[in-house]
Amino acid sequence: MAIREHTIYDCILRNACNHSDKTALVSGDLFLTFADVPIHVNSLARGLLNTGYEKGDRIAVLLNNCAEYALLLAACTRIGVIAVCLNTRTSADEMRMVLESTKPKALVFQTNYETQAEALCGLLPPRQLYCIDEASILSASFDQLVDEDPSPLAEPQPGVDEGWLIIPTAAVDGVPKGALLSQRNVLASVAVHLHHFGREAIEGHLIALPIFHVMGLTSAWATFISGGKNVLLNQFDEKRAVHLIDTEKLTYFGSFPPVLERVLDTAKETGFGLESLQMVYGLEGPQNIQRLQEETSAVFWSGFGQAETTAFVTASPASERPGASGQATLINSVAVVDEVDELVSTGEEGEIVVRGENIFLEYWDMPEATAYAQRNGWHHTGDIGRFDDQGYLWYVKRKAEKELIKTGGENVYPGEVEKILLKHPEIDDCCVIGVPDKTWGESVKAICVVKDGTKPSIESIRNYVGGQIAGFKKPRQVIFVKELPHENDEIDREAVKAKWGE
Repeated sequence: MAIREHTIYDCILRNACNHSDKTALVSGDLFLTFADVPIHVNSLARGLLNTGYEKGDRIAVLLNNCAEYALLLAACTRIGVIAVCLNTRTSADEMRMVLESTKPKALVFQTNYETQAEALCGLLPPRQLYCIDEASILSASFDQLVDEDPSPLAEPQPGVDEGWLIIPTAAVDGVPKGALLSQRNVLASVAVHLHHFGREAIEGHLIALPIFHVMGLTSAWATFISGGKNVLLNQFDEKRAVHLIDTEKLTYFGSFPPVLERVLDTAKETGFGLESLQMVYGLEGPQNIQRLQEETSAVFWSGFGQAETTAFVTASPASERPGASGQATLINSVAVVDEVDELVSTGEEGEIVVRGENIFLEYWDMPEATAYAQRNGWHHTGDIGRFDDQGYLWYVKRKAEKELIKTGGENVYPGEVEKILLKHPEIDDCCVIGVPDKTWGESVKAICVVKDGTKPSIESIRNYVGGQIAGFKKPRQVIFVKELPHENDEIDREAVKAKWGE
C-alpha cells in the first residue's frame, strides 16, 4: 500500500477507535456500534479467503438493503474482492447477462429471490450460492462464509484505485454495462457529501434507496465514514420511513419519485413532524420540492450524476436556481462540448462531460465502450445540457444515440424495450418514449404499428414486454397507430414525441 493511501477499511478501524460505543448501523432489530463493525468485517473477510477467494475475484449480490449487504461490501474492501451489485428489479435474463460478463465465484441472495438464484446457478461453481435467510437444497447458509476468528488479517490491503464494485447500468444495445468503481471513487463522493451538504446534515441517514444504486451506496458510506448513523430500510415503506426518521432522529435521505411524495403524505396523515430532517437530495419535481420546504425545515438539493460518476458531479440547493441541476462540485470539472469535443459558449447546448476522482475506472470487460466514454480526457455522459452565466447546469435531454427514460429512479433505454416489442408476432413497427408522470417522474409509452389482420390487446403487449425484461421497463401506456413518422429511413423520434409525448 502506498504511503499516501487511506482506505475505507482504514476508516472502519479509525471509527472503531474514535466512536467505539456510538451506533453505526441499524437494520431491523440489529444495532451495531462502530466497535462492532471491524469484528464482523474481519470475520467475513477471513471467511471469504478460507473459501478460496483472491484479490480481483467477483462475488454477486442479490439482496435488499440489509446488514449482511453492508458488511459484505466492507469485507471486500479489506481483501480486494469485487462485489457485483445486482439490481433486484431486473429480470433473471438480465441478471444472467451480468453474470456471464463478470463471472463471479458465488452469489449471495435472500429467499425473496430464490427463483432468480435458481435460474442463475448454472453460471456459478457448484454449491456457491449462499442464502442469508436459510440454507436449502439449492444453497448453503451465508454463515458458512463467516469465520469465527474476528482478529485483524495479516494479508495486505488492496489499493484504493483497484476495483471494488460493479454497478450494472441500463443496456443501450441489449447488454448491460458494468461500471467498475474503486474505493477512491466512493471516497471522492464522501468528500462531496461533507463539503456541500455538511457533516451535521448527514449524521443520521435513512437508507431508503437500494444499496445497489450509487445514491444509496455513497450516502451510506459518507455517513459511516463521517461517524454518523445509518438506518436501513429493507425495502421502501413510507410508514416505516416516517417512523424511523422521527424515532431515530434522522437528518436526511436520498429520493427518486415517488419516495419524497409518499413520505410527505404519510407524515401529514400520521402527524409525524419530521423535525430532525435537515435535507433530502436527488431527483424530484418542483411540486414535491416546494412541499418539503413548506412542510418541514429541510432543504432539497438537486444535482446531476450517474453510476459512472459515483453520484453527483453538480449540486446545489434547489431553491437557488429552480429547475437547474446545480453547480460543479468541489472535486469535479464539468463542461459542455460539441460533436468534436470543443467547448460551447455559455447558454449553448452540448454533451455534458466530466473529470474528477469520482469517475469510474472502466466498463467491465468492455474496452471499446470504456475508451469511447472516456475519450479525450473526459468522461462523456451521453446527456445534453447547457450552462448559464452563473455556472448552473441545466439538463436538456439524452443524446439521440442514448435515449433514456428515468422512471422512479430507474434507467430505461427505449431501444431495449423496442427490441423486445419488435419480436412480438403482431407488432410491425414501434417507438418507445418517456412521458411526464406525476408519481414516477417519467413513464414508458409505446407507440406501435400492428401487422395487418391482427388486433393485439394493450395488456397482452405490456405483459409480453414484462415477461422478458424488468417490470419497470414495460410500457405503462400502449397506443396503436397506422404509421410512424420517418426521416432518412429511420423513425423520427422527435416527431413521435411532439405528437404523442403527453
